[in-house]
Amino acid sequence: MLHQNRVAPSIVTLMLALVIPCSMGFGQNQGGKPVETFDPVAFIKSVRIGMTYEEVLALIPKTGQQDALAYLTGEESFLLGVDIPGQATWSASFKFDTLDMPARRPEQLIEFSCSAGSTTRSESFDAIVKKVTAAFGDPVEVDRSQERFQQAGWRVSGGSVLTLEYSKMPGVIASNVSIEFVIKKNRRREPTDSKAIA
Repeated sequence: MLHQNRVAPSIVTLMLALVIPCSMGFGQNQGGKPVETFDPVAFIKSVRIGMTYEEVLALIPKTGQQDALAYLTGEESFLLGVDIPGQATWSASFKFDTLDMPARRPEQLIEFSCSAGSTTRSESFDAIVKKVTAAFGDPVEVDRSQERFQQAGWRVSGGSVLTLEYSKMPGVIASNVSIEFVIKKNRRREPTDSKAIA
């Protein structure tokens, strides 16, 4: 289906506050103190290619656990990994270009991926597809051909892809749901292809 558009390590995606009800705002913990909650839909919609490193850092929730920034020598880029805990743990990965600066540092966002896995006992595949469609528009493909494994995919602004995988194992009451969302910078910007891309 949309496998060729996915990043190898399954990360992004996201079906976000749809499968796992969260909202951007504040809840309360048992001590009565306000706690910031994570809304994956709002988070994903706020990320755009070309953002600066500082802008990306400002988007990451305070509860996010950041890995050390890593320099990828072969790609001449920086990679930042973040885990955002909640009812499900979301993993986000940000890749930054160095803009060929002599002092190697992360400058502009060139790739973003986000993913989560969840187990549900009550939500059907079609119910989840409906919720994602409400947030991101009509899917480009829905595959119900296999009884135990179903998929759906959405193309979102900027050529990004959101995929949903829903699987049911025999004899197991709960279903596994995984979500992946990927945005990549289009590196091929040749003048001869400009009409074809539009």
